[in-house]
Amino acid sequence: MRTNKIILGISIPTIAIILFLLRAYLPTNFQFNFGTDAYTNTFINLQVTGLVISILVLFITLKLAPASKNLLRFGDLSQPSVPVKILGIKATDSWYKTGASYLLVISVVTGIFMYLNFKQAPWNQALSVLPFALFFAIINSFNEEIIARFAVIGLLEGHLSAVQIQWAAAFIFGGIHYFGTPGGLVGVFMAGFLGWILAKSIIETRGIGIAWGVHFVQDVIIYGTLLLGE
Repeated sequence: MRTNKIILGISIPTIAIILFLLRAYLPTNFQFNFGTDAYTNTFINLQVTGLVISILVLFITLKLAPASKNLLRFGDLSQPSVPVKILGIKATDSWYKTGASYLLVISVVTGIFMYLNFKQAPWNQALSVLPFALFFAIINSFNEEIIARFAVIGLLEGHLSAVQIQWAAAFIFGGIHYFGTPGGLVGVFMAGFLGWILAKSIIETRGIGIAWGVHFVQDVIIYGTLLLGE
């Protein structure tokens, strides 16, 4: 029984993520026309179809693991972080400090990575794409947090240890980014670490607030840069 629960907890998010990736290959006659340029219209279609998948995963997770509903809140940032010496996380650190520290560090790394890959982008026009970047980021970060974090943690809690769940989340989220942005092996490493630390935040604060917030900021940087690049 426990083995079946673990298999479900890994396979459901994995299948959802595969569908999440394949939505980019929907035939044009299955896509909506939102009256924008083709590039932006494609992004909007991706977010709409992604939202359908994430809501479906949300309901499946709540049905199979009703206790997972307790994670659908901001979380208690006053909770202490489980120490990780190599990452500089101390037992005396609350998630106020840990969350703020990793938001800053991860955002800087993401920003540098995107800048180096889009040096020729018209950076002086950044404000013009900000509304679209915010729109895409809020939806995409929600979609990916539900699929790659909430579902993984909600379905596996009680069957695997916290550390094992964090690594499962890291491998699932890192793996999909081989084909994403950032992509390749560097993208796998960056996204894998992000998946690990954000899963840790959800487990320890008992809420998705930090994870969604940190992810949202990264997506603003990524989508803003992609839109500028076009």
